[in-house]
Amino acid sequence: MPEIKIISKKIILDIIDNPILSKGVHRVYFSSVLNFDYNPENQEYSIDLDYSTAPQTILDTISYLNSKNIDIRTDAEIKKIIQWLSEGEKRFKKAVEKGKQVRENPPKRLQIPNFIRKLKPYQKESVKHLVEVENAANFSVPGSGKTTIVYAAYSILKSKGIVDKLFVIGPRSSFMPWEEEYVGCFGRAPDVLRITGSKLQRERKYHFADDYELFLATYQMLHNDLNEIINLLKKYKGMVVLDESHNIKRFEGGRWADAILKLAPFAKRRVVLTGTPMPHSVFDMWTQMTFLWPQKNLFFEREQFKSYVESEKDLLKIRKKLFPLYCRIKKSDLDLPIPNFIRVRIPLSPIQKTIYDAIAIKILRELVKIPEDRMSLRQWRRAKLIRLLQAASNPALLTKYSSEFDTPPMDCSDLQISQLIEKYPKYEIPAKFKLTEKLVRERVSNKQKVIIWTSFVHNIEMLRKKLKDLSPICIYGDVPRDEDENAEYNRERLIREFKTSSKKYVLIANPGATAESISLQRTCRNAIYFDRTFNGAQYLQSLDRIHRIGLKPDEKVVYTILISENTIEEVVNSRLEEKLQRMLNFLDDDLNVSNIEISTNEISGGEKEEIVDFNVVINSLKKYFGPKHEKHDTEYK
Repeated sequence: MPEIKIISKKIILDIIDNPILSKGVHRVYFSSVLNFDYNPENQEYSIDLDYSTAPQTILDTISYLNSKNIDIRTDAEIKKIIQWLSEGEKRFKKAVEKGKQVRENPPKRLQIPNFIRKLKPYQKESVKHLVEVENAANFSVPGSGKTTIVYAAYSILKSKGIVDKLFVIGPRSSFMPWEEEYVGCFGRAPDVLRITGSKLQRERKYHFADDYELFLATYQMLHNDLNEIINLLKKYKGMVVLDESHNIKRFEGGRWADAILKLAPFAKRRVVLTGTPMPHSVFDMWTQMTFLWPQKNLFFEREQFKSYVESEKDLLKIRKKLFPLYCRIKKSDLDLPIPNFIRVRIPLSPIQKTIYDAIAIKILRELVKIPEDRMSLRQWRRAKLIRLLQAASNPALLTKYSSEFDTPPMDCSDLQISQLIEKYPKYEIPAKFKLTEKLVRERVSNKQKVIIWTSFVHNIEMLRKKLKDLSPICIYGDVPRDEDENAEYNRERLIREFKTSSKKYVLIANPGATAESISLQRTCRNAIYFDRTFNGAQYLQSLDRIHRIGLKPDEKVVYTILISENTIEEVVNSRLEEKLQRMLNFLDDDLNVSNIEISTNEISGGEKEEIVDFNVVINSLKKYFGPKHEKHDTEYK
């Protein structure tokens, strides 16, 4: 009788008593389908033990042998996994029923031990949902109080002895908000351990884990210290929260996603939090929901799910599966003041227009000699979009290395206007700078704080110089994240200064460094978008820095979006709106207030979306520059 067992971190299928299993279709199944390695000397199949895939591998092995009427022995460790799977199935069915009940009958009252913050009526359903559903998602819009909701649920679960530690995995920018919100919820500072520092420093911290209740780690650090964090979860009853869970969206080939799935079985409770659950497509849901219910295969195996979606089967079935397992607070539920969107279309300055047009025509001409290699083609496409974005925002960017997009200075040698590009700052300043300065000074003169968003670091530096007398605070990728990196100069300190200082009225920021997990609504209600990319996830996050819980009904929030006329920026504007609608359709939900045109796409991610973005841009260029370029009408894939 064959035996399946776990030895030395491997799943072993011992077939010494059944040598026939080493041949023919059996060999094909175990080696090619389940990816076992066969050792003829020991007459056994083996595969590395991966807790994210082991349960399914074990089930598939047992199911296959049973289908061949072959009995099988299992060791104690395998029996535990089978029992865990069986119990998980029962818990999942119970969670689904509980989820439906909470959604259909939201609670009016909640008893939350040691909790001092008063919950909003719409937050109570989400708290009850996290408590009852066991492993659940909260896809509420940014600014709806997801951190408060988790702390309330955690407090209830802790009082019942179900959990005793809270592990939050999220971007570094989320650390300070989690610490600040703890004080707001419980009236005291948390016993918090930030899993940061060198390897030696982190090892020392783990020795004192008993002293801490709240653990904060980045997705990168989880990947680096996966075994250490798993050991903590084995020791404690941990509630693991994935904050801004869209960061683990990679459907395949993502190190962070793989680490998350390996961690999942060791958590007592699991939660995912994000306002943008599908940054690129429905594929992005797979990792998040598989983390919540790893033993259930809610969305099938990875390849099965991929095939299911690509064959365009009824996605309503997926939504039906999801419905009891997530809670969502809509923007309209927050009872916030309706923001005022002011879209200002600005004609390019004369030399800027000459440069932009020359680059656009150059791109159209280059379409006939695009790279054949897929990766090279993707890089080529991306580079062309970045060049257009730079020229539309500020041609001075073209001669600078772009650290935010890892793009070298543009080679202008083949352009007749190369001198104009190389010496552009000597000739003119884009009209956007003049208007931005005017708008900022108007707001500051009225004692109003303002945040300026731009995707390019060099723009931040230029704006800093123009507004030097206002001593603006500037945050971008090279600014140290927290005091572990630089005790005196870091993002957390700068954000705190902007929020609390009566002398600091201007924040100039890059969305990639400041868009997530930061609340500014109590001190700032004006935002100017100097430029935007196709990265809708960051745009959504940036919008909600100043439009979230805490605003009074009579407080006005103003977004001023600057759009360079007849450029790629008009395409960005329309594409963001289209992409948002797809996500709204999937969740059957409403994210927009006052026709906010937001999206969930990155310029550097989601290749299918990149292709669509690129083709829309090219078509707009052809339309603008006339029929002489329309012979290049191929859609590039």
